[in-house]
Amino acid sequence: MARLINLSAEDSQTAGRLMRNFSWVFSSQAVSGVISIGTLAIMAQSLGPAGLGLFAIFQAYVRIVDRLLRLEPWQAVIKYGVDALSDDDGDRFMRLLKGSVYVNLAGSTLAAGVSILAAQVTARMMGWPEDSAAYLALFSLALLLNLKPTAVAVLRIFDRFDVLAKVDVGIALMRLVLSAGVWLMGYGLWGFVLVAVIEGLANSLLPFVYSLRYVHQRGYGKFMQLPIRGIREENPGILRFLWNSNFNVIIRQTVQRLDVILLSVLVDEKFVGFFHIARRVADSALKLGRPLNQAIFPELARKWSSGEERGFYKLVNGVLLAIAGLCVVVLVPAAFLMPYVLSVMFGAGFNEAANMVNVQLLAVILLLATMVLNPAMLSMGRDRELLWVTLLGSVMFLACFAPLVGMLGPVGASVAHVLFNGTLVAGTLFVLYWTRRQPTVRRPA
Repeated sequence: MARLINLSAEDSQTAGRLMRNFSWVFSSQAVSGVISIGTLAIMAQSLGPAGLGLFAIFQAYVRIVDRLLRLEPWQAVIKYGVDALSDDDGDRFMRLLKGSVYVNLAGSTLAAGVSILAAQVTARMMGWPEDSAAYLALFSLALLLNLKPTAVAVLRIFDRFDVLAKVDVGIALMRLVLSAGVWLMGYGLWGFVLVAVIEGLANSLLPFVYSLRYVHQRGYGKFMQLPIRGIREENPGILRFLWNSNFNVIIRQTVQRLDVILLSVLVDEKFVGFFHIARRVADSALKLGRPLNQAIFPELARKWSSGEERGFYKLVNGVLLAIAGLCVVVLVPAAFLMPYVLSVMFGAGFNEAANMVNVQLLAVILLLATMVLNPAMLSMGRDRELLWVTLLGSVMFLACFAPLVGMLGPVGASVAHVLFNGTLVAGTLFVLYWTRRQPTVRRPA
């Protein structure tokens, strides 16, 4: 891997740290992906296409509200936290952590409250089944007390990717066991929604509990007692960076999660269930690239902050080639086996989703091939350009979604994702290429 990335001898420490973090995240994502597919198979066997479609609709509603109303400060904490630690400014770093906790609590409380209050109106307006509002209200409880973004920033800055990996696998196993129990006891949709709530709360709180341990070990245990005044002055541009980095993700993820809601208006719940299978299988494939994407952000931030531009671009280019090769070797052959795999895992009734899954895999390949560009541009402070690229892709996605479904049927929803991700790929590549020819702009000292 070090040869592929073509790092020089003086970068061996970076390569070792990157590979260690990558191996932890990759192994956890791979194991969690397999476990998640097992959980999905249990749900499909228990609920059938229509029931699974309803679960997907409820989940999409809650996630859209959450994404619209909650800011995640972990990217800002990593970028500015690395700078603070490089300057040996512990108080500045601790104030960042305290501000991040406050942002987490405010956002998760607001998202859960709005999701519960809007459940009845939304269910009636969308024409969902009569008891949908109760399902939505219960599902919304999973949004409370989400402190994971702060934990993610802390553990990644301290290179404790192993902790996040173990917690993720443990939570995935817990959901698998609980889902199997719901299936065996015949609790149906209510049981699976309750399992999703338990999973959401565990995923929100457990990583934060573990991160506190490493905060104490590094001597930052009293960070909640520090005043947060001065964060803007100590970290120039942090509010702009926080807003732009989040608004980029808010637009991208909200638009993509709207697919289930929009599809529920255009087709029957059965086809929504097929599409949910396609998205979940594609998301499992996406886990192949996420580990390196997560491991590389702190490294890119360190290199850009220290002025190592040549090493920065070498690392970006090498990772792009590695991810592209992995996609061709793993994902392309899987497409040919998809109808058989779906029939075996989810039941004969789900083999109709094969075309959706294969088109969704194409969308994932486009996204995986350039996943590294997002943290690269954030490390460079090119958050505005990244936001404009996302806005362009979102407009195209929303404008083409209904016409594509009308022309191609439910598979048109997956084609819309190909168009969206293709726009992101082209736009981010253009910005990165154009940026290399512009004067370097850095954060004021």
